[in-house]
Amino acid sequence: QRSEALHVWNVHYNYHRPHTAVGDRPPASKLRAGVTNVMASYS
Repeated sequence: QRSEALHVWNVHYNYHRPHTAVGDRPPASKLRAGVTNVMASYS
Protein backbone atom coordinates (compact mmCIF):
# COMPACT_ATOMS: atom_id res chain seq x y z
CA GLN A 1 0.00 0.00 0.00
CA ARG A 2 2.81 2.38 0.87
CA SER A 3 4.59 1.74 -2.43
CA GLU A 4 1.43 2.40 -4.43
CA ALA A 5 0.69 5.57 -2.45
CA LEU A 6 4.23 6.82 -3.05
CA HIS A 7 3.87 6.21 -6.79
CA VAL A 8 0.55 8.11 -6.89
CA TRP A 9 2.04 11.01 -4.91
CA ASN A 10 5.15 11.14 -7.13
CA VAL A 11 3.10 11.29 -10.33
CA HIS A 12 0.81 13.95 -8.88
CA TYR A 13 3.69 16.07 -7.57
CA ASN A 14 5.79 15.95 -10.74
CA TYR A 15 3.17 15.82 -13.49
CA HIS A 16 0.01 17.53 -12.17
CA ARG A 17 0.66 19.85 -9.22
CA PRO A 18 1.53 23.41 -10.28
CA HIS A 19 4.78 24.86 -8.93
CA THR A 20 5.31 28.60 -8.80
CA ALA A 21 9.04 28.20 -9.51
CA VAL A 22 8.25 26.94 -13.03
CA GLY A 23 5.45 29.35 -13.86
CA ASP A 24 2.57 27.49 -12.16
CA ARG A 25 3.25 24.38 -14.21
CA PRO A 26 4.34 20.93 -13.04
CA PRO A 27 8.10 20.25 -13.00
CA ALA A 28 7.85 17.53 -15.63
CA SER A 29 6.58 20.07 -18.16
CA LYS A 30 10.13 21.45 -18.32
CA LEU A 31 11.67 18.14 -19.45
CA ARG A 32 11.12 16.00 -22.52
CA ALA A 33 11.87 12.71 -20.75
CA GLY A 34 9.87 13.43 -17.58
CA VAL A 35 10.95 13.34 -13.98
CA THR A 36 11.19 10.74 -11.22
CA ASN A 37 12.77 12.21 -8.14
CA VAL A 38 11.71 9.55 -5.63
CA MET A 39 13.13 6.07 -5.84
CA ALA A 40 10.44 3.41 -6.22
CA SER A 41 12.20 1.15 -3.70
CA TYR A 42 12.34 3.88 -1.02
CA SER A 43 10.42 2.93 2.14
